[in-house]
Amino acid sequence: MKKTLLALTALTMSITTLAEDKFGVGVGIGVTDNIYKGTDTEAFPMPLLDINYGDLYVKGITVGYNVYKDDTFAASLFVNPLGGFAVDGSDLAKGYDNIDDRDFQAMFGLRLDAKTGFYGIRTGLTAEVGEHGAEGKASLFKIYNANDKFTLIPSVHVKGYSGDYTDYYFGVTSEEAKNNNKIDREYKADAAYSIGFNLAADYKLTDNVALMAFLGVERFSSEISDSPIVEDGVIYLIGVGAKYYF
Repeated sequence: MKKTLLALTALTMSITTLAEDKFGVGVGIGVTDNIYKGTDTEAFPMPLLDINYGDLYVKGITVGYNVYKDDTFAASLFVNPLGGFAVDGSDLAKGYDNIDDRDFQAMFGLRLDAKTGFYGIRTGLTAEVGEHGAEGKASLFKIYNANDKFTLIPSVHVKGYSGDYTDYYFGVTSEEAKNNNKIDREYKADAAYSIGFNLAADYKLTDNVALMAFLGVERFSSEISDSPIVEDGVIYLIGVGAKYYF
């Protein structure tokens, strides 16, 4: 499920903020279970991009522009080209696999980042909207520099999803319920939330080469986990990668 690519590359954004004056290109591989019924654990490549050109930036797959930035606060506008929990209906387990496909959506948003001044903790707020609804996120993270080579970044976050968003990805229409013998009812998904924990690590092999590893867990509220097409309200993700800085 490529939605998890977004979650994993979002983890790298914490690390890539450490290299604001460099141009970085890399690749990683991520492994995740899947939120939908009967879909398998997947492994997939991830682009690890860290590009800064004036106020324009690319972090992971997100393209943004800083509208304000100082030593403690930044505000930017961004585009997330692969928003949402896309899945092909045919990939679900038998008896669930005759649902409509759920597609990615391009999402446009605002991001605010700030240093709290409290034990080195930093905050991030994002709000984004697309064709199929809106998503918001509030996060806290802290950067631990063990030495001049190794960096560890734990973070926690809460995400909110609009009713249109959750109903598009996790709702079930009466027609879908009729066409799938293991779906016993129509399901209208309301606004929902999730809580997540991530841990990212960065090790500098040289001034130009860094290795990365990250893992995370996300728990979704009952508005999502109670959907007839959802396997479990928790997903786990892990990944590794390497990046070259010019």
